[in-house]
Amino acid sequence: MGIIKQLPQNVANQISAGEVVERPASIVKELIENSIDAEANKIEVNISEGGREKIHVKDNGTGILPEDMEMAFCRYATSKIKNIDDIYSLFTLGFRGEALSSISSVAKIKMISRHKSKESGMEIKIIGGKIESKKPVGCQIGTEITVRDIFYNTPARYKYLKTTSTEFGHISKIVSAEAAAYPEIQFKLNHNKNNVLTTPGNGKLEDTIFAIYGEEIANNLIEVNIEDRYIKLNGYIGNTNISRASRSHELFFVNKRPILNRTATSAVEKAYKRLLDPGRYPVVFLFIDVNPILVDVNVHPAKKEVKFSRNQIIFDVISKGLRKILKNENPTPIVNVNKNNTNKNNSQPKISPEKIQQSFDQNTFLSTVNNKQLNNKNSIHDRYSSYQNKQYTNYISKKNIKNNPPYKKQVNYEDNYEYSKEHYVSEENIKFKYLGQIFNSYLTIETETGIKIIDQHNAHERILFENLFAEYNSKNNTNQALLLPVKIDLSPEEKEIVNKYKESLNKLGIVFSDFGGNTILIEEVPSLLKDKSTRNIIENLIGNLLKEGKTLNIAEQKEVMIKYLACRSAIKAGRPLNKNESIKLIKDLLTTENPYRCPHSRPIMIEISKKEIERGLGR
Repeated sequence: MGIIKQLPQNVANQISAGEVVERPASIVKELIENSIDAEANKIEVNISEGGREKIHVKDNGTGILPEDMEMAFCRYATSKIKNIDDIYSLFTLGFRGEALSSISSVAKIKMISRHKSKESGMEIKIIGGKIESKKPVGCQIGTEITVRDIFYNTPARYKYLKTTSTEFGHISKIVSAEAAAYPEIQFKLNHNKNNVLTTPGNGKLEDTIFAIYGEEIANNLIEVNIEDRYIKLNGYIGNTNISRASRSHELFFVNKRPILNRTATSAVEKAYKRLLDPGRYPVVFLFIDVNPILVDVNVHPAKKEVKFSRNQIIFDVISKGLRKILKNENPTPIVNVNKNNTNKNNSQPKISPEKIQQSFDQNTFLSTVNNKQLNNKNSIHDRYSSYQNKQYTNYISKKNIKNNPPYKKQVNYEDNYEYSKEHYVSEENIKFKYLGQIFNSYLTIETETGIKIIDQHNAHERILFENLFAEYNSKNNTNQALLLPVKIDLSPEEKEIVNKYKESLNKLGIVFSDFGGNTILIEEVPSLLKDKSTRNIIENLIGNLLKEGKTLNIAEQKEVMIKYLACRSAIKAGRPLNKNESIKLIKDLLTTENPYRCPHSRPIMIEISKKEIERGLGR
């Protein structure tokens, strides 16, 4: 007698449920997406003990017909597709018909639903995949599902659930993503009878982001609208003044479906490259609209991941489009001189380090001939002063828009300079008035928007970095032959890494030859290294290559080398500069691709706006 046997249906269902129901958050996701597909505009989620005890989801959607109630819990039963071709033209979130069947096989379920065409509803109870009762009830149009005792019949899986706070954290993340994807739907999330989240449901993504993620993020967003032949992008991305230590705030939506996708993630992070501090990640709410035939949503059991058929095109549109938007923004940190404008004693306000903070200024940094008017965009905080305790209570009726006072009149920028012309720089795309050097480390300039303080070392490092990059790629390096070659003794490991990157080092202008054993002779160096300590710089460069060379690709190694050379060759803090040197440095900086951050992502400049100066002086 054979030993291979067909598994009982209930065992097969419990095994397959593991692909769909990983944890309580998986159930919440499936039930919310069913509500969205049912055209609900209000969805309420109630959780007890992180979903271990109870999950309750209620909507005001179209409801389920009484004759479909039992069928809804059968495996592969769905109203959303009829054949395999429908998968390639999906406009719904669900399509497999597995969710309710999987949930009911590992939990106790009660569902009450009333279809919009019926006068009454129906209640059905299912335990472990078996129908316990079914009866008509009076209820509102829509559906509510209560799931209790998840994994009650599979204790091996139950013991792998995490703490209540961890499980609820996953649920909160799911609800937040779905709410951001559908700002026209009002979401409510309650945990242990306490309201955690309420969105306005007014169709405005910016308001929904404010409700979920708070004022700081909402006030530092840049709108995205990009359209290409195959793809359309819209939504918001954070400016470079806000970032996070993880990718938790990188949210992507493909045809309004919250997803994970490496192509989108890599493209966005390439757009922000060298604009954020190392180890920091951007804030992104990016909606990707693409023809359904070009995206496969059937590659993951829980439909978390998608696959694009035109990967490279989508990568390029996202990375180049967002980079262009970021370049057009002004990420200069603004110093608040005195946050509290009230001065009862009419005494001179004090500036304390504790009150200095960074915020985002929408005004363009370079004062160009076609300079934009000052942006009087109200802050989210001002526009929603009625918003208390992060709840949109009577949101629309209490919304109060406060307008910033406009400037009394427009003045001619050039006519107001009292400095002699030798301090004033005016070219096609650059206008500023040079004020001087302070602390032998920082250069100060006046622009239309205020006073900017520039770190001379970081500025020069940015200039050298971009020049070295251009020379490296064009192979037009200017080398300096050394009168006396520099001998450097290396360890066997260092010698191996030097030989590995010999071609790249030569392209940078570092030319060397073997001197026997593990010794090399440096014969030529880039011209910018002349009069520098060649031995120390190259030894440290080799050390950096040894440290990072095993984990970085060739392109990244090139960047490591150029960053290091630019940093070690740049003007140091504490060095006095004359007026001509300072002005040239500033002009060169303002023509770089990114004049706001050095190659190591440190800020190059800060700004004290005219408005902040006047506020600090009580004017």
